[in-house]
Formats: sequence, structure tokens, C-alpha cells
Amino acid sequence: MSKSDVSLPTAPAPDAPTAIYKASCHCGAFAYTITQAPPLNDPSAQVMDCNCSICSRNGYLFIYTSNDRVEFTKGGIEQFKTYSFASKKMAHYFCGTCGASCMARSVDPSFFPGMTCVNVRMLEGVDLKTLNLKFADGASFDPTSA
Repeated sequence: MSKSDVSLPTAPAPDAPTAIYKASCHCGAFAYTITQAPPLNDPSAQVMDCNCSICSRNGYLFIYTSNDRVEFTKGGIEQFKTYSFASKKMAHYFCGTCGASCMARSVDPSFFPGMTCVNVRMLEGVDLKTLNLKFADGASFDPTSA
């Protein structure tokens, strides 16, 4: 993989097939549904496995969806604890009770606007061994150039 092998995701086509996944943090303080296109069992679905410091330490496996396709059924985005580092373009959201790393969103309107990075490890009933992982060299990614 080249050091430049990190592409930022874009929203899927409006008519793309979707699947709805239930998700929650470990303790259940946060519960939400994700409408994902394409569904994770679709051969074209990719899950990002990044080697940057936060992804590797938290075990993130990310899928990307638009903010409006994340619907909270318990808790809300504003109730998560957040953490930002380096360029501070992304906020990482985690449960303040159990510590589960649930998602990340851009806090910079010029970087990745309107998208949520959802940690697949929080989804119910997903067999991680069946996912199509796309490896990314996020450790070499320079967010100031994006």
C-alpha cells in the first residue's frame, strides 16, 4: 500500500441499496440505527481498517454514512464524550460510562462534511470475519492537505 492510499469517502447514490443496522455502546446508554449503503454483505461494501494512532488503539473498523442516516433511539450525539487531536478536524464520540468508541464526525465544514464514521464493532449481529476490509495508511495521511 502506498502512503497516499487513503481516500475520503463520499455519500452513496440516493438509489443505492441499503440495510438498517442496530448499534449501541457496551452499557446501552447510547442506542442508534444506521442506514448503510451498500449493505455490509454486498461485495462492493468496504470497511476501513486504518493504521492511524486512534484507529489502531481503539480497534476502529469504520463505515461511512451521511449524518441523517444515523438515528438515535437512546441518548444523542450531543451526550457523548468527545475527543479530538492533531488537526482537530474530527471529533471521536465515545460513551462516558463504558468507554465504547462509537463513531467520529467532522467538526470542520471543509473536511468530510455531513458524514459520520461508524465503528462497525458497535453494530449488532455483524460477523467481523465476513467483512471486506480496506486497509488504509492513515498514519501517513496529512489532514491539512485534504
